[in-house]
Amino acid sequence: MPIVHLQPSDLSAAQAAQVLDFLNRATSPAQLDRDIEFPGEPDIGVRLGQRLLDARAALGGRFTDILQVRAIRLIGPERFTEICVAALGLDPVRWVALFYGGDPLAPQAETGLGVSIEVLPQTAWLGQPRTLRVRVCDLGGTPRAGVPVVVQSGRGHLVYMYGFRRIEGQAVTVLSGADGTAELELFTPPTEPLSENQQAALEHALAGLDVHAPHPLTLAPALRAIAEEYLRDRSYSLRSAIDLYVRDHRHAMLDSVNPGRWRLAWPADSALVQADVLADEDSGTSLARGVRTLTWINWVGPWLSFMAEVVADGDALGRALADTANTPEADGQALGRLLNLGQSFLAGKAGRTAEWLGRQQLTQTVDRFLGSGVDALAPAVRDDVVRQLGVAASGVTARSLGSFTFADTARNALDARIDAVAQDTLTQFEHLSALAVEIDGKAATVNQQMQQMQALAAGVHQDRLAIDARYSDFDSRYTLFDSRLNAFDAQYGQFSTDIGRFRADLAGFDQSRATITERINTVDRNLNTVVSLNNLRLGGG
Repeated sequence: MPIVHLQPSDLSAAQAAQVLDFLNRATSPAQLDRDIEFPGEPDIGVRLGQRLLDARAALGGRFTDILQVRAIRLIGPERFTEICVAALGLDPVRWVALFYGGDPLAPQAETGLGVSIEVLPQTAWLGQPRTLRVRVCDLGGTPRAGVPVVVQSGRGHLVYMYGFRRIEGQAVTVLSGADGTAELELFTPPTEPLSENQQAALEHALAGLDVHAPHPLTLAPALRAIAEEYLRDRSYSLRSAIDLYVRDHRHAMLDSVNPGRWRLAWPADSALVQADVLADEDSGTSLARGVRTLTWINWVGPWLSFMAEVVADGDALGRALADTANTPEADGQALGRLLNLGQSFLAGKAGRTAEWLGRQQLTQTVDRFLGSGVDALAPAVRDDVVRQLGVAASGVTARSLGSFTFADTARNALDARIDAVAQDTLTQFEHLSALAVEIDGKAATVNQQMQQMQALAAGVHQDRLAIDARYSDFDSRYTLFDSRLNAFDAQYGQFSTDIGRFRADLAGFDQSRATITERINTVDRNLNTVVSLNNLRLGGG
């Protein structure tokens, strides 16, 4: 593309609406890359197409002003021109003549140049980028193109997009376009630069504030809304951006002696912007100079005053301290509970600014509590709380209770441990004493049983002596018995012989008896026969 570029002011209302409709209908980066195509030239591409869609999403899903498109990071004059030419369906070769009806690069009709600086928006919040439009004309008022202009600012840094090149610094050199103008942006970042997401989140939040509000009190609801948005977990980018600005102004505004004044008037920051037309791009000779004073409304102090109200939550910490003081507590526990409330108060606040404000309010609330709230504490713990709470609270953070509290907690834990060990030792000593008494009783029983055993042993000894005597007597008697047994055996042998003889005689006797019996039986039979015959004889006679 040539160095003749379109600016938002070059478009009519109908043309601007057509460009916005073109961008609002885009559904993907690939579509924008395809529709904005300039053969042989660097154009939008997929990455810048995605940046356009992200910016549209951040604005609620639609572009509503052509300036929103031009304000997107990395969309410089050349990329903006390419978007407009593609959206309007212009011939890339003839679009310059269609807009300007002539040759803006023709030799100037008059000698001498003039330069002016236009600022958009006229009034802005600290952190919002400002668009600087440098216009170069000859003395006859004809715009001059291709003129190098050095622009420098006393504050912040300037960003100028030349094709895909991003040129930034406190002083940059720009080239005027076909209409004699060149646009660049002036950022006022904090000491630590913001990321693109942080910058976009901050701009989105500040866009909801009326920059023409006469004093901060008129924007109290909106400033409180930003404070509440800051505390939400999802608002990481906004929270980080605000923290960086607050850190730069912390001593002047957060630690202010008269914080109430921030609600009465807007503080302002200003800078001088200067533009010099050079005789040649590498020359140090200035042909014309334009100067402009820029002012930013510093929202940090007023926002902090309303943020403090949101963090305080209606003095919730003061009420919690008072409730704790009215609750009966054992000695040594009241201080720990009060500090735990302070730590819990800080731990529930997301972001460094919330932590800084929380610590400030913790100190103030503790001071008020020590002035009037400690009367409800028991006398036994009141002196310790008055003496230690203020010092201990100064070391409390969102992540710890501080070294003083740690030492006090360790001391209380050690005291409790010592008491527990002492109690355990006393219990064990009492148990040992009971065991000693039991052992003494058992020893007496054992001694008594030993005496009984000794008496039994003496009796056993006597019995043994008697057994020995009886055994001797038994042995003598056994010897006598043995001799008598031998005599008996001899007599028994004789007896056995005699009994054998007796048995033989008995057998002979038995045989003789059988013979006699047989004879008797025969006599009986014969007798019976005689009787029978006699009876027959008598019967027949």
